[in-house]
Order: sequence, then structure tokens, then C-alpha cells
Amino acid sequence: MLRAFEAAARLGSVTRAAEELHVTQSAVSHQIKQLEAWLGVSLVTREGRRLALTAQGAAYLPSLSTAFDVLAQATAGIERQAHRARLTVNALPTLTAQWLIAQLPRFCAQVPDVDVQLVTTASVLDFDPAAFEVSLRCLSTAELAALQARPAWRGVAVGRFLPDAVTPVCSRDWLVRSGALARPADLRRHTLLHSRSTPQLWRQWLALAGADKLRPAGELVFDHAHLAVQAAAQGLGVALGSPELVADALAGGLLVAPFPGLLLHEKDFYWIRSPRAADDAHAQAFCAWLQAAGAAVG
Repeated sequence: MLRAFEAAARLGSVTRAAEELHVTQSAVSHQIKQLEAWLGVSLVTREGRRLALTAQGAAYLPSLSTAFDVLAQATAGIERQAHRARLTVNALPTLTAQWLIAQLPRFCAQVPDVDVQLVTTASVLDFDPAAFEVSLRCLSTAELAALQARPAWRGVAVGRFLPDAVTPVCSRDWLVRSGALARPADLRRHTLLHSRSTPQLWRQWLALAGADKLRPAGELVFDHAHLAVQAAAQGLGVALGSPELVADALAGGLLVAPFPGLLLHEKDFYWIRSPRAADDAHAQAFCAWLQAAGAAVG
């Protein structure tokens, strides 16, 4: 009923609507009458051979046409997906926000016949390697060894593609206003920006820098490391960031690293390919691309 009315109203003709829908004119007219009876209003009137809309019909048509357009677009999207390969990648929020999204267009250009479905998760160790074709994690050597010893990791392929070495970063303008950071001890005058996902990171870096007794002027805590780095770029304090992940921000002057030689490097980023994707050409291509992309910046 809806399709018959929409076509006739849009085309202004029962005859043309019947041709578009591949039914008879009487079938179109009958469907429109049924719709009017169901709604309890008149939607069309006859003006000679031309179909005219009542006020109610004219008000109804735009929304109805839009609804059919949305349905058509959704159906076309499903049809496209049915004919295209899909690669599901699970990654950590910080790696995704700071590095992967910016790099991903290059992979899509190199491998245009696959759709990448990107899923983020904060879980580093407790995950099923078979849940996704490829998972990306930040792990220490000991953490990786413990994971590979699990029965569920039989047949899982792993490769390192990017270091996770962190150093303090902050806004250049903020640093000019708040005072120089000539040595790590100067951080006592500043606000340190933490993330709940890496709660011990600042303590570890300060110990590396010989300032483990330092008490900062203030502290702010965010859910993820990339949010702390974003807050640093906005002048809220000093965060710990990976030079590889924030390379563009450092190169563009949005961020500065006052102690570039003091890098805490205890973990690396790894791709983890599911056993079910062992023979998947797209998964293999994605892991190879990660290796090349990581080597280019790392």
C-alpha cells in the first residue's frame, strides 16, 4: 500500500506507477484505496487523467519517500558487503586514536578490495586471539611469553611492529607560560596527566629519570593514555606519550618532548593473527603492512 501510494504520488500518475512497480493500474488504485481506508483520510484526488494530492497526501509523501530511500541505501550496503571481503581488527584505544586511524588509509589504498572493521578494546591480556582475524596489543616480552603458553594460542602468529617507548610531552605554548623543564626534577612545579589504563607509567618513568621521590604540583587522571596526551596538547599539564604515536604532533609543534633522550621502553606493539586467519590473504597483507608502516616511523 505504501509503495503504491508513494510511486503514484511521486510520478503524478497511476499508469506510470503501475509501469514502475510492474503491476496493473487497477492494482495500484486498489492499494491506494486500502491505504486511505486504513488511515481514515483521503490522500489523492483525480483531476482529469492526472493524480492530485490532498493536503494530507502532500504532507505524507516526503517522509514516505525518504523512508524508502533509507531502506534502499541500507539494502544496497548489505549487497555490497556480501560481495566484498571483510577484515576484523581489534586494537587498543590509544594505538587506534594516535596512530592506526591516521595510517589506515594507506592500507585501504594498497588493498582496496577489503573492508576493515575496526573494534577497540581496553583489555590487554584477557582476550581470545581467535575472536578477530587480527588483534593489536602492547605487551612486554614476559607478557607475550605467558600468553603464548596458553592452549588457546596454539597456531597463533605474532609479530612486533612498533616500539612503545614513552617520554613526557606537553604543549609548547603551555611550557613557555608555565616555566621551562630543564631537568626531570622541574616536573615538581607542574601537573602530571595520568591514564587509568597505565596507572604505574609515571612512577616507572620518574624512577628511570632518577626522580622517583618527586611530588608534582597537581595530577589529573583520564581513562586512556591518548586522552592524557590530548589534554597535554590543550595545555593541562605533562603527559607520557610515545614519540612514534605522536610523531605528527611533535613534527607540527603541537607537542614538545622536553626530555627526548629519557625513554621508558618496556613494551612493544604486536600484531596477533588468529589461527582461522592463517590462510587469509587479507589478514596476511594487513600484518605485512603493519610491519612496513611501523618500520617507517620506528
